Amino acid sequence: MRTFLRLICLSGLALLASCGGEKTPDDFEVWGLDVSRHQRNVNWEQVVEHERPDFVLIKATEGTMIVDPTYDRHRKELEKAGVPWGAYHFFGHRTPGKQQARNFIRTAKLDKGNIIPVLDIEKLRFMTDPKKSVREAKAFCDEIERYYGTPPIIYCSTNFYETYLKKDFEEDDYILWIADYRKCPPLRWQIWQHTDSHSIRGIRGNVDRNVFRGSREQFRKLIL
Repeated sequence: MRTFLRLICLSGLALLASCGGEKTPDDFEVWGLDVSRHQRNVNWEQVVEHERPDFVLIKATEGTMIVDPTYDRHRKELEKAGVPWGAYHFFGHRTPGKQQARNFIRTAKLDKGNIIPVLDIEKLRFMTDPKKSVREAKAFCDEIERYYGTPPIIYCSTNFYETYLKKDFEEDDYILWIADYRKCPPLRWQIWQHTDSHSIRGIRGNVDRNVFRGSREQFRKLIL
């Protein structure tokens, strides 16, 4: 599967040159949202009618026991609306990565047609031992790859990747979803979360908006 990911990168899914801060979100045609319990009362019919996203990523789990209470409703309504969707896990720095992966697998119930699983890893006050966190994140990825046949997409900020993950999560081995609200990330990313303040009819308040670095046909390579 790692060989497969390298072929994806070389075939153009992960464009070899970085943006260099020159491109804007408007330069990318494929876009999507990510949601969690913070978007509790979403009217997906209204969202799709007003501004149909190409994909949606939903928070499923956190740590070894936490399940997002809105996950099942989001995924069922997106399935009904015919919007491609996937699930992400919010990494907990205090518990074993393998057990966290099992919480995700048990809850997410991903199948063919869904987007590859996502690991969301961020700098929190509980991240007291960065080396241990990276080691457990790798254990999470190994368990996900064992079950799904592919390592997860890695979500993090530009700074977090360059500070903690660059050595162990090489750009050729993992699909990167990078959060950077200042500029186009100077990394070999495939998904860019460019704002957490997008407004769209059907969702009360703000929501994260993302763009994909490629065509709709290339995006299909992110589907299980």
